[in-house]
Amino acid sequence: MAELKKKVTRTKKAIDKQDVPSMKKLLLFVTIVNRGQGNYVLKLFESEGANAQFVQYGEGTAQKEIRDILGIEDNSKEIILSLISEDKVESAKRELEAFFRVSKKNRGIGFSIAMTSLIGMHLYQFLTDSL
Repeated sequence: MAELKKKVTRTKKAIDKQDVPSMKKLLLFVTIVNRGQGNYVLKLFESEGANAQFVQYGEGTAQKEIRDILGIEDNSKEIILSLISEDKVESAKRELEAFFRVSKKNRGIGFSIAMTSLIGMHLYQFLTDSL
């Protein structure tokens, strides 16, 4: 025998603008520094409002002969990936630049990549710490 299924009608609730937080663009800020300097960069971006950060260890690709010519002793690096909102990135860049200028031992590079798509309001709220 065939089962009869009751048709369920769902009403869509209109999204109230008060329910949606003010959405700001997120940037992925990548910083590459000498190994051992990553903790400072993590704290710097945390103080500037980065909610999610990831650290990866890496090695440079230059051969030993080239490093000797350039005076590079160690090619061990830390790669820090930080998610930060667009309105806070300029302040973070200024702080990072000041860190690089303090000492010649503080060397590295930093750049940002715009996140052009992010699926799901809950994911956005998680990444921006606005749950």
